[in-house]
Amino acid sequence: MKLTFNFNTSKYDLWEIYETIVRYYPIGLTKGEGRGIYFDYHGIKELEKIVVENVHNEENFQKRWVRFSDSIGIKLGKEMEGKTFGQAPSFTSSVILERNEIGNCQHLKELTFSVSMIGNYYQIYGEDSTTIFDFNNRSGYRSTNVITTSPLEDFKDTFEFVEREILLKYPSHRIVPFGFGQSIIKGLQVRYIDDEDCSINNALFNQFLKEADHNIITRGERNYGLEKWLKV
Repeated sequence: MKLTFNFNTSKYDLWEIYETIVRYYPIGLTKGEGRGIYFDYHGIKELEKIVVENVHNEENFQKRWVRFSDSIGIKLGKEMEGKTFGQAPSFTSSVILERNEIGNCQHLKELTFSVSMIGNYYQIYGEDSTTIFDFNNRSGYRSTNVITTSPLEDFKDTFEFVEREILLKYPSHRIVPFGFGQSIIKGLQVRYIDDEDCSINNALFNQFLKEADHNIITRGERNYGLEKWLKV
């Protein structure tokens, strides 16, 4: 069951996240067929410009993300995979921790991290996945086995290292707790997903957790980082 946007307003102040989302997305307006009124919303137009400036401009993309991501891989001595998507409002990469193959089956252990382009937010989570390759069709069938939502066991050291690196580069950013980020806002639609009601993570970051959200299994603290949003 998907959770809808909600939080303990007497203890936490997460309104900043909601205010960011309504600035860029017309809540309650559907994309419809073709370019309807949704695409005339000033926030959608602004969001398009932000993505073009940060991703489609190769020089900016290299300076603002690729060099930072590559430096993490060098410091950790690990393979990196770029996952920034051309329509999503975030920079995203993964640290490949393990890649094990037996026959046509691959187990991948990776730590994915994203930094939003539309607010001072970041996201980190570990993922174990399995892919069964069909060599005849040169394709594969991928399944997410478990998402690790906080520094835990085999992800702990890398999770904490990446978080430190993000905060050195983006000292004013705060993590969006996994559980809160997975909550949906009724009437929130994003350009690159067809769902009628999208999640906070979809609006601020990308589609990857949605793709894994088929009876998603998690371990760790789902609200890791929530203390960063305590009322002052």
